[in-house]
Amino acid sequence: MYAINETALHQRIHQHKNKTGWLAHVNEIGMMFIATVTGGFLLIDAIRDQESAYSYVGGLAFLVIGVFVFFSRRNRKRNGNRFDQSMLGELEEAIKNAGYLVTFAKTFVCWFLLPAAIFSFPNLALNNASWEKYLLVMGAFLLSYLVVTWELRRVHLPRKRKLESLRDKLVADQ
Repeated sequence: MYAINETALHQRIHQHKNKTGWLAHVNEIGMMFIATVTGGFLLIDAIRDQESAYSYVGGLAFLVIGVFVFFSRRNRKRNGNRFDQSMLGELEEAIKNAGYLVTFAKTFVCWFLLPAAIFSFPNLALNNASWEKYLLVMGAFLLSYLVVTWELRRVHLPRKRKLESLRDKLVADQ
């Protein structure tokens, strides 16, 4: 038999809850900023250069991505109030936030990279971009995919598994 320091465990769980919430916050704010600024620049550029309607749609698509992330964030924050203010409730909230980060990373290709590619590559072709620009854009897409995949495998999934394991142990001990 072993003894558990409940105060230390509760503090540790509270730290996990805060860290997963903070990571979700940083990811959301970063993506909203990137999508909104990119969309704004594309729209301003399209208006200034009187480009094709396709350029306007590309700018609007990035703004829509920013709005999508905003509403995802709002839903996550709204659902955060549904957990008990107990050790197990905070652990459930940490697991929920970790799961949100896993989903955010797993679906990154669908809600960000794919729409960005759909508007970036044809736009490069319409503007007769050099092969260096194509390589730069492809490199940026590849790098963002690799970073998000690395973060998913090395940070978010292990953290979620660790929190779920802790929850299973706590529930089994009750």
